[in-house]
Amino acid sequence: MSSENKSLLTKGIGGIGAALLVLNGLIGAGIFALPAKMAAELGAFSPYIFLIFGALMLAIVWCFGQLAALYQETGGPVVYAQKGFGDAAAFQTGFIYYLARATAIAANMHVLLLYAGYVWPELNAGIGKSFAIIALTTALIVVNIVGLKAAMRSLDTISVLKLLPFVALIAVGYWQLDFSTALVRSSETVVPAFDTISAGALLTLYAFIGFETVVVTSGETSSPKKTIPRALMLTVSGIAIFYFCVQWLYWHTVGPAKPDSAPLIALANMIFGETGALIMTLTAVVSVAGNLLANMISTSRLTFSMAQQSLIPGKLGQKLGEIHAPFATPAVSILILGMFAGTMALSGSFVWLAISSVLARLVVYAVCVVVLMKAQRASLQSASSQACMQQDTSEKDAYLKGSAGPFVSPVNLFRRLIPFVALAVCAWSIAQSSTNAWLFLLGELVVGALLYFFISLQATKNQKVKPWKFKLYPLRPLPKTVH
Repeated sequence: MSSENKSLLTKGIGGIGAALLVLNGLIGAGIFALPAKMAAELGAFSPYIFLIFGALMLAIVWCFGQLAALYQETGGPVVYAQKGFGDAAAFQTGFIYYLARATAIAANMHVLLLYAGYVWPELNAGIGKSFAIIALTTALIVVNIVGLKAAMRSLDTISVLKLLPFVALIAVGYWQLDFSTALVRSSETVVPAFDTISAGALLTLYAFIGFETVVVTSGETSSPKKTIPRALMLTVSGIAIFYFCVQWLYWHTVGPAKPDSAPLIALANMIFGETGALIMTLTAVVSVAGNLLANMISTSRLTFSMAQQSLIPGKLGQKLGEIHAPFATPAVSILILGMFAGTMALSGSFVWLAISSVLARLVVYAVCVVVLMKAQRASLQSASSQACMQQDTSEKDAYLKGSAGPFVSPVNLFRRLIPFVALAVCAWSIAQSSTNAWLFLLGELVVGALLYFFISLQATKNQKVKPWKFKLYPLRPLPKTVH
């Protein structure tokens, strides 16, 4: 594909915008239901698991930041897989990742209407629900097509409306809390058994999936080499602390009792009364809306990137790789994603794909981490060969023995160690997946392999040399020569 379309994309995402993409990719509906599950599973230790597992997840987040600095193109995991393993791996990565993200959009439409149904019951039943899904899908498509800046401004507004109630909840909740009693209870916290911690860590995992939203839009981010790594590390670290504060407040206010409503709505009811519960219900609606918008901005760029890399050839690839000139957005990719997710939401078919959604994203994480390992190894070999060419014999010997050179630096050793930690976290998380999740993912991979085979076959046919066609032209007299 030509690079002309890529140049039409605008750099409409700055540092704050990148951070908000990460924030809304992480904080959606999960935080409203998670505190009660964590309290029941881990008790007083539940707040600390967010810090522990959050620190481990930062290893994966760091790897994505490094990849975003290396490959500053739109597409994220699709680009990384192509650089590391070639077109076939890139297509499969993009295929399962796209399905997982589209499934999340469809599922979150239902979650949004579930919370909205507490205030407007007609939105969560019958024909009213169908009309609401159509309206929501249309709004997401239109906002994204009319321009990245318009979409990011909408995300800014939603983020403020999402965060303010949380800030008020935490501030007033801690102010009302009896800290002397709470601190005594905290000091008596017993570390649970490893199996219990593992179960709690698996619940925590879902709270940290979605951070990678920002890397897909690298081509539309200002100074992505600096902006994206900083946004990833600072935002995910801040969200881990935010989760800790919410869970600590919940445990010391509500305790292990199972609430009648969503946990955070029950917490708001205890702190602010019925008005607080209503505001927190509306906050849940806004929170899920932010997650939907961030996912829509990001996921629509996957098919655009795949088309740009000729992974989707033919007329479909041309359409998906097009940029709408006045709005500078991949309009066809946005439209197809919206229609696909909206159809799944209307039919309820997303339930089947949701079984393997988390596993698919973990596999994509692992693939990207391995790509970084390969890039580091290639960089190290290149640096080693250059150093050997430039230094004299004694320096070469010292370099090769490990007493000199960049790879003995503690910082560089640490940088090479982080991907192994990240891969271990991915492997452990993947190992916790159910048999059904594996079977559904295997089915997706088989479908992806068949699609790639037929696409490659079609592309090969199109590249065949066409037979020569001769056309007779009337003879023209030779020009007269001057002697």
